This record gives sequence, C-alpha cells and structure tokens, in this order.
Amino acid sequence: AEKSGWSDTIRIKARLDSGVNTAIFMVDRPVLDRDSYCCPDAEAAEAHSPLAAALFRLTGVESVVLHGMTITVTRNPGAAEDMEAFARTAGAEIRAHLQSGMPVLNPDYLERMPAEETIREAVQRVIDEQINPGIAGHSGYITLNRVDGNTLYITMGGGCQGCAASSITLRGGVEREFREAMPFVGAILDETDHAAGTNPYFDALPMGMEA
Repeated sequence: AEKSGWSDTIRIKARLDSGVNTAIFMVDRPVLDRDSYCCPDAEAAEAHSPLAAALFRLTGVESVVLHGMTITVTRNPGAAEDMEAFARTAGAEIRAHLQSGMPVLNPDYLERMPAEETIREAVQRVIDEQINPGIAGHSGYITLNRVDGNTLYITMGGGCQGCAASSITLRGGVEREFREAMPFVGAILDETDHAAGTNPYFDALPMGMEA
C-alpha cells in the first residue's frame, strides 16, 4: 500500500515459538523496503541498527532479524520472562521506535552493502566448498535458489529434506558459515517442502537434543 494510506496507529501481530525462544513480529507496513538485516549481538546493533539496539536492551535477546514487514527476535534459553510477556514488551518497543521516525538501519550500512551478485558468489562458494561436502555423508545437500538484495532463499535436499534435525543444521552451521563468508547476508529463508521429504534417519530429535 502507498504510505499515504497508512494509519497513524501501527498495528503489530506476534507469532511465538517457545520451543526455540523466538517471537516473529508482523508489522502492517515495511520495516525495511528491500534489504534485510541480521544482528547477532548488541555491539553490532549499536553500530548498525537503532531498532535492533533498542530490542537488545531487553533481557535475554540473542539475535534480531529485520526483513520486509517482519522482525524476528530470538532470546537465549535461560531468559526468565515468559514469551507472551516478552512479546508485549518487545512489540511496544518496536511500535515506539517506528513512530519516532528514527531509522531502522543506519544509512551508512546500506551504502556499504555489496552488490547482489557479489553476495551470491560468496555464498555459492561456501555451499560448494564447505557445506555440501560436509553433509554429503548424510546424503544431504543445500541449494541456493536465489538472492534478493541480501536475502537468501535456499532449499535442503536429500537426507536434509524432512529430517528432524534440519533446523539445527541450518541455524547451527549453515547460517554461521554464510555470515562468516559474507557478513552482509541478511535473512536466510528455507523454502524446503520438508513434509515431502523421506525423513530417512529419525522422526524426532534424539533424546537430549533440542531444536
């Protein structure tokens, strides 16, 4: 919608996933128009994103991802406040920041953003040289479908499609390697149809392993 049609009241909905201590806030207007931003810690937030910095001041925040009309906030497992109470506090913080007119992401960060093709080449190199050789022993592989700005769209195939540990593989290893190779990588979106996978190894996570 055109900005002239937006109401003064910013509406925000939250979807909670207590299993991974994550709250996804859906705003009724774009938070970032095109690019996305993944903030791994408070230091990076203070340097690059006033909105992420405000969220990191809340107790237990571990990471913040800004993408389109969504803000994904993950807390560390030891955070004491329950997710619903946290979501109310974080939602109020997001609304206040957006209403203030302050930038979501500092302009200098956007100015330094590499070209889309540069990001694609760096990520594809990591997939070819590090990730796929590493998961080939489990008959798995990852495909980079496309890069939109600095947002990655991937699919997981072979033994990774439908595997109960695929989310751990993605968050714990793949995302980290992508960001080490190209720090400007923003949101990483998994387009895999996991329901269609053969799930060859196990239907649930092994005892003691948490998603």
